[in-house]
Amino acid sequence: MIRTLVLMVFTGMTAAVAADTLTVIADRDNTLFGPIEEDLSSGSSSAIYAGRIADQGGANNIRRAALHFDVSGLPAGATVSSAKVMITVTKTPPAAPTGVDFSLHRCQAEWGESTSNSAGGAGAFAEIGDATWFFRFYPDTPWSTPGGDFVVTASGSTVINGNGGYEFVGSGLASDVQSWIDGEQNDGWLMTASVSEAKTVRKIASREYFDATKRPALIIEYDVAGIPGDFNGDGLVNGADLGLLLGAWGRCTGCVEDMNGDGFVTGADLGLLLIAWSF
Repeated sequence: MIRTLVLMVFTGMTAAVAADTLTVIADRDNTLFGPIEEDLSSGSSSAIYAGRIADQGGANNIRRAALHFDVSGLPAGATVSSAKVMITVTKTPPAAPTGVDFSLHRCQAEWGESTSNSAGGAGAFAEIGDATWFFRFYPDTPWSTPGGDFVVTASGSTVINGNGGYEFVGSGLASDVQSWIDGEQNDGWLMTASVSEAKTVRKIASREYFDATKRPALIIEYDVAGIPGDFNGDGLVNGADLGLLLGAWGRCTGCVEDMNGDGFVTGADLGLLLIAWSF
């Protein structure tokens, strides 16, 4: 009878949840230069670009940046509560417009970063495996749509003025990361910017930038359901947890050792701990 009661209480418990934060630096990035028939890229450059440059006869005046972050460091079963992408603008055109809308869109196809390196924002000839305006992997694997295959609805956005740090926010970023850790293919994001006027382009520190603190970073807040009775968070319920429970014996409002939530640590909580011991 006592064991039956303990099992009923234990079954109704909610596992403890531990909140944490993971910061991931981009492990791949590139710039798409278009819309032209040449194949330009800049896979190994210290900068990426997004936006529109000054008009040059209407050709080669649009930039889009591709970003990828490896989220495999998130633990299995993690629930993503928020995500944001941090970037640093290192150069702004003279007399450039302010209040420019920048967006991150979930990419729908894998793309490459190779050894092309543009000294500025004009682009360099693509190397094998680079992403370009027309190719996901130059020179053999094209995008379905020139300029990149991506979800039209933005996952996150920000408004950019001059040089400095900016963060992309939006519920879609967390949803994307969650889907990736749940098994969907992670192809990263494509960064776009308003092109309704000239000089909206911004030079942005890439993952190769000399100052590591300014490289593109994905900051993820997540929760992990813990094991009931694992008070020290080592993934086991054992003598160490028993010691913590005994140390909290008596009135203990809000403490994790009060496993049945009645405001006291007593024999009922000890019974629950012993049941969890086999986890």
